[in-house]
Amino acid sequence: MEVRKVEKEKEEWLKTIGAKEFPEPIKWVYSFPEYEGTFNLSERYVKETPLDELKDQYMQNKAYADELLKLKKDRETVV
Repeated sequence: MEVRKVEKEKEEWLKTIGAKEFPEPIKWVYSFPEYEGTFNLSERYVKETPLDELKDQYMQNKAYADELLKLKKDRETVV
């Protein structure tokens, strides 16, 4: 009984900080050098998505990360 209360408290706290629950387990995570975020892929997503589409999404994510890094470096140069 006490364990469930603790778990419920954790769940409520996660909601208060805006954490989102994944509908399924994450199997793969990747990032890019100097980029502070990650990109998460579920086992089902990888299984059901054609390789070309995975590659396209990766390149879009890379372009996004590169743009954020460029903006960060530009901002640091101005300061």
